[in-house]
Amino acid sequence: MFRVIALLSMFHFIRAGYVISVYGDVMKDKEFFTDTFPWIIDNIGGEIVVEFHLLGSGRYSVPQMCALKELKMNTFLQAQYLKCEAEGRLSKYCLCETGIDPVEFKQCVRREGDLASNAAAEFMRLNVGISPLIELGNGSGSTVFGVPDIWYLKKICTIFGEFQPMGCVKSCNKTETGVAKEAIAHFDKDCGLSNIPESCE
Repeated sequence: MFRVIALLSMFHFIRAGYVISVYGDVMKDKEFFTDTFPWIIDNIGGEIVVEFHLLGSGRYSVPQMCALKELKMNTFLQAQYLKCEAEGRLSKYCLCETGIDPVEFKQCVRREGDLASNAAAEFMRLNVGISPLIELGNGSGSTVFGVPDIWYLKKICTIFGEFQPMGCVKSCNKTETGVAKEAIAHFDKDCGLSNIPESCE
């Protein structure tokens, strides 16, 4: 029993050690969230934990961060959700498509109004003033922004040291990924734009 707990603790430590923080406005930084970020996640999404500090109006950034909290155990679904939002689809559709619990989501939106101000404060701490931006580690201050897609990935891969995951050693070509697909996963729901189920409202 002790060994199992120790192994689980070690796994949690390893996962928690590879953290990146993403700063951006989903409604303005559309290319990053529809193309660049999903591609990064396609390559190394299983190796990292992502903290999101979304900028812009709290009217949409708070619901977006609440949705991402619901998906915190799956970076691939987080990327799928953000891509859907950045493409300008109905928020109800994006929530439904990624299987987000509508009850938990609504509760978060009601009680987490300070998410927007917290994200803005974290962004101000970096003293950069440009988005989108990725910070390596949680609060490290080491950032990457305004570079071609491949350099975002290369910079993030430095956090792994000599133990590089396959997505860093041989990154997939964008044409080989699911970026252009409608979604990575569906949850046996009809999430058509004209027919959003009651459970996803």
